Amino acid sequence: YEEAPQPENGEDRHSKVRLTFRQSVKGATVSLSADGRKFKTHIPAGVKDGQKIRLAGKGKPGRNGGRNGDLYLQIHVPEDPKFALRNLDIIMPLPITVGQAVAGAKVSATDVDGHEVTFKVPAGSSSGTEVRIAGRGVRNSRGEGDLVGRVEIRIPDKPGLIVRHAAKEFDKACGDFADELAKER
Repeated sequence: YEEAPQPENGEDRHSKVRLTFRQSVKGATVSLSADGRKFKTHIPAGVKDGQKIRLAGKGKPGRNGGRNGDLYLQIHVPEDPKFALRNLDIIMPLPITVGQAVAGAKVSATDVDGHEVTFKVPAGSSSGTEVRIAGRGVRNSRGEGDLVGRVEIRIPDKPGLIVRHAAKEFDKACGDFADELAKER
């Protein structure tokens, strides 16, 4: 007598999807195709380069009542020249002048959506100081991140005599600060 055909599960598929940095932090709907069928799927906000996402039942069809395989999507996000992701925070450089760093300032910048935002840089900020705008990072089921500006103090490439004189006077006005820095080096 013939044995009844056993259910066989379908095989898994593997596919790659390339997202822009903005799509990776905002989430994106992408079009995919399998077995000549096109379908759309939503990639959640906050995915990282190299991450794999499992789409249940989107692999090869099962046989004799077996379940369909899964589709594993490998995410590729090229590095962005300006923005980076750290957990749910979006990190960006915030170039400022020496005067803004010393006195504190409100500094305008452009976020990942191209909108103007204003960072409040406190007086006495050094390069590497991080200033935040709450809630302007990644938003997903795990929570909400911030937009983080990492202070970069910039000076002119070819400072003129007046600027150089002002810098020496500034160092003098700081008193023992230069000596303390020298001990750290």
